[in-house]
Amino acid sequence: MKKDQVLDYMDSLEKEDKNLDLYVKMYEALSSFLTDFDFMKDSLGMTQKDVADKMGTTQSAISRIESLKTNPSYKQLLKMAEAVGGDLYITPMKDMTVQVPYDLQETVRKLAEGEDKTTNEYLDEVIRDAVESEYESYTKMSIPWNKVCEPIATYNCESNFMWKKAEWSMMNLQKIEVTSLKPETQKIAAA
Repeated sequence: MKKDQVLDYMDSLEKEDKNLDLYVKMYEALSSFLTDFDFMKDSLGMTQKDVADKMGTTQSAISRIESLKTNPSYKQLLKMAEAVGGDLYITPMKDMTVQVPYDLQETVRKLAEGEDKTTNEYLDEVIRDAVESEYESYTKMSIPWNKVCEPIATYNCESNFMWKKAEWSMMNLQKIEVTSLKPETQKIAAA
């Protein structure tokens, strides 16, 4: 089964089962935190016991959190993040938050250091430049409608465009208005 099929199946389950949908909403952020926490813990060669010692708690408490058997407090999550050298970041703007993939994180750190910036400053600049460049390309995009049909006719067109997965797709033409047309072509256009 391919990844897209699994995701589609999970989406259909969430829509059918209100309890599952609620569960996903409740635990998605915690699960994401735990995935990152585990990555950082493993990268440092730490065990649950090492983390617990740094936090001043027990290994079993860390195990319960990692297995989603308890709802940790903000303070516990902050201590867990700090124990593996991280920071806790919570936002209500999930759809505008991006995480650098694990395999690119060290590269980003090196590039930021090379420009004497923090990783956040570097990423802010890279994202801003990329979005502005894409938007500039979008606004410069034009379609030569005045060359359609005949060179004498002039057309004004309004269209809707949709951005999807780095491809431009024209979804529909809302209006094509003929602004000048030779008399013999008016009959053809009216038909």
